[in-house]
Amino acid sequence: MSDSEPHAWIALVEEEERLALARSWPSSRDGGVQFVVDETVLRLDHDERLALYQDLSEKMLAVFRALVPPGGWLYALDPHHPCYRFFPHVPFEAGATLEQMTGLYSREHFALAERGIHPPPLEPRWAMEVHPAGDPEHAFASPDFHFVFAARYRVGNLDGGEAPGRGPLESETYELLGRPLVEAVERDLPELFRRARRCDGDS
Repeated sequence: MSDSEPHAWIALVEEEERLALARSWPSSRDGGVQFVVDETVLRLDHDERLALYQDLSEKMLAVFRALVPPGGWLYALDPHHPCYRFFPHVPFEAGATLEQMTGLYSREHFALAERGIHPPPLEPRWAMEVHPAGDPEHAFASPDFHFVFAARYRVGNLDGGEAPGRGPLESETYELLGRPLVEAVERDLPELFRRARRCDGDS
């Protein structure tokens, strides 16, 4: 992509990033929804899990395009990594591989590397993935914070320890805040959310 072409991801300057990270989110009681993905899904075959992330990425991109007017943008916010303005209508996903849409290497990539064959570099299309990617929390938000999509990764059981005789428990939580976002996602629910435990904020 040349410098004259539009970019889907533009890094926030320091002051804008600070102000955006400090903004208040919509209340979860106002129709918010959480989808909690537990070990049952996270311990699926590696590529099967990547396929779920790819489906999530494609469906959330469609949602963002439905909610954001042409030329509009979203905040992509992470308190521990660079933050961006994300322009979802800029085509950035055309021809993307499973790896590029998820930001994670496939089993085929690892198998080639073990044989001394070096596949092309990853070059992910999302500067900030829709799934947590091991991050404690990151989020996509409308400029006025009318809606927020947050993805979180946690390790450990409810009391903060580990289950006896096994490794730490892992979970991913996806929180949808703002009725327009919830309704848009529900029109074509990602398969990952169908396999998750749903918690309604107003229940």
